[in-house]
Amino acid sequence: MNTSRSLARLMGPILLVIGIGMAFGLMMEGANYSNVLKEFIANRALIFLTGVLALLAGVAIVNVHNVWVPDWRVIVTVLGWLLVLRGIMLLVFPLTVQVFGDRVATSEAGITAGAALTFVLGAILCMMGYEHLWESRPRRAVRAASAGTRRSKRPRRKRA
Repeated sequence: MNTSRSLARLMGPILLVIGIGMAFGLMMEGANYSNVLKEFIANRALIFLTGVLALLAGVAIVNVHNVWVPDWRVIVTVLGWLLVLRGIMLLVFPLTVQVFGDRVATSEAGITAGAALTFVLGAILCMMGYEHLWESRPRRAVRAASAGTRRSKRPRRKRA
C-alpha cells in the first residue's frame, strides 16, 4: 500500500496540474493553444523524446506496482501500462501518432475531454495519496498503522 500511495502522491499532482493547464490554456488562448499542440506533434524529435520518457516512466511504474485489485490502486497500474503503450506507439508508429494527434489538436472537444480526464485522474490520485492529511486519527497512529508496527507496552512472556 505504501508504494501505491507514494506513486499516487507523485502522479496525482502532476496529472492535476496538467489537466488544469490544458483547461486554462484552451479557455485563455483558444486557437493558439491548439497551434502549440500542432507544433509539438509536427516535431518528430519531440515525439521520439516523449516516447522514450513515457516508456521509461511506464516500465518503472509497472516494475514496482503491477497490482490488479478492485480498488483505486488499479488506476496506478493501468496508468503505468498506458504509459508503456504510449511510449511504444510514439517510438514505433510516429506517423500514425502525428495524424491522430493532429486530429485531436484541431478538435476543441478532444482537448476538453483530455483535460477533464486528466484532471479527474489527478484528483482521485491526490485524494488517495494524501488521504492521511484529512483523517481524524493523529499522525502517529496513521504512521504506525501504515507501517504495520503497533507496539504494546506490556512485555512479552516467554513460552516454556
